[in-house]
Amino acid sequence: MEKCEILEHDSKNEIPNRENRELQKEEGKYFYCVMLCNEKKSFGKIGINNGEVYTIPYKDVAAVVSDSPMKDYELTEDNTQNHEKVIRQVMEEHTIVPAEFGTLIKNETILKRLLSKAYLPTRECLKLVDNVIELGVKAVLDKNAVVVDAKIRRECASDILESLKAQAKQAVTSDLFSERLILNASFLVNKESIDAFSNEVERLQKKHSFIKLLYSGPWAPYNFVYIKIGADGMKITQNR
Repeated sequence: MEKCEILEHDSKNEIPNRENRELQKEEGKYFYCVMLCNEKKSFGKIGINNGEVYTIPYKDVAAVVSDSPMKDYELTEDNTQNHEKVIRQVMEEHTIVPAEFGTLIKNETILKRLLSKAYLPTRECLKLVDNVIELGVKAVLDKNAVVVDAKIRRECASDILESLKAQAKQAVTSDLFSERLILNASFLVNKESIDAFSNEVERLQKKHSFIKLLYSGPWAPYNFVYIKIGADGMKITQNR
């Protein structure tokens, strides 16, 4: 994991605990993603709290935001689905770098300053994910399968991963959170290669009868590049 970090220390974000309640009353900007755009654009009232989603441009990139009280958003199903709905709608027409769920910026001035500081790595990351989508594949041992020894499991996982990497621009593996899970991977795939990738998933499913392939997407490229903003500034993390 390579981190392109653009840090800007802002003393305005260091707010004593006794002032937190006042902060929540302020209107800030809920930050969904960055996209290539040099003008103000509205996506309609699709945001969290049913707010209008719109762009705040800086040069030829723009933050996609909606107005929101400065508060902590709980990781509930409704909130995450609403966040993802905005991302998916913007993705239909634009290349994006997603922001972490629940990212809030105090005002437009601070947001533009962060965009200016992170302009070059942001453009680099937008170039990386241009015309691509993220697809996920999990390989799970079939519940009816007989006991499969560790060597065969490793060989199967390796075959699936290497075969799908050949159809993708990049690939990354994640933790195996279940005993029956033998592969948990995400792939950055060119849009014109989606059919070929899907056909390869189907071929591998037929080849390995003792596993089930769980195929998901398209997703925003969270496993390859994302934006995180904290009290110290803006970080753009890029997987290579």
